[in-house]
Amino acid sequence: MLSPSLEEFQKAQTILQSQIKPTLLRYSEWLSKELLAEVYLKFEFLQPGRSFKIRGAMNTLLSHSEKPSCVIASSGGNHGIAVTVACNGIGVPCCIILPESTSQHKISVLRELGAEVIVHGIDWDDAHSFGTGLSNERNGLYIHPFADRAVIIGQGTIALELVEELPSFDVVIVSAGGGGLVSGIALALKALGRKEYVEVVSAETSGADCIAQSVRAKKIVELPTITSIARSLGAKKTTPFIFETVSSLVDRCTVLSDEQTVSALFQFLDEEKSLIEPAASCSIAAALENRDYLKGKKIVIIVCGANIHLKEVLELT
Repeated sequence: MLSPSLEEFQKAQTILQSQIKPTLLRYSEWLSKELLAEVYLKFEFLQPGRSFKIRGAMNTLLSHSEKPSCVIASSGGNHGIAVTVACNGIGVPCCIILPESTSQHKISVLRELGAEVIVHGIDWDDAHSFGTGLSNERNGLYIHPFADRAVIIGQGTIALELVEELPSFDVVIVSAGGGGLVSGIALALKALGRKEYVEVVSAETSGADCIAQSVRAKKIVELPTITSIARSLGAKKTTPFIFETVSSLVDRCTVLSDEQTVSALFQFLDEEKSLIEPAASCSIAAALENRDYLKGKKIVIIVCGANIHLKEVLELT
């Protein structure tokens, strides 16, 4: 797969602007004081579907010349919610395949949105295998949560918004699961001619860190299982294109413990008055972990999702 051009990112941004609004970019007094830096938070959890995933899902759907008869997606929750919201917007039925580890809250949200929900397999990889087979059987469009080119480009439009809102910044911190978000942002910065000036830091939790392990090993590493509480970071391995992108364009891979991630979640709730999920709070934990490296810099943290119920949060303590 060739790297996307700036024109591809701009086309996706135009498509998305007709459907969704740019998300809030807010200065954080708390983190700026904590890190002795200038810190901004990109509130992607305010998107329809409560995560950044709507960008890739919507761009994929609207990039097709013909409306699909149905859409199939495999997901740990957020991608499935985004696909369902996007499908509802254009009147296309969808079926979401979820692994058994998916929270009941996300299953309930998907059903309330009108998706057909099938729970299959221990982890996302099992759901993915089932979903691709089902899409062939039903002759539907399968939307991969992180590997499809249109998905990566859609996620990368975040970088275009950032540059418009904040003309200069030094570091962007991004959660990484399968790597669609972090690679999309890194590729967009490269296409904009900004990668030379902006460092990209990825954040993962131990037990869901296929990206960091792969970068360290200099080859794609497949995790035996997902053991982290950050289930929506739950891909056991990434793709060759994303691995190559991350290896060349991500400057620092940070792996956080579940304890650090939960602590950051509660600190964010206390200081920023917003409840986010562990897959998002790990990026906050990454900023706190890298405080010496970040001191004095202008930083953007992508706060990527908030699909979690208060009851689930309380069970993390």
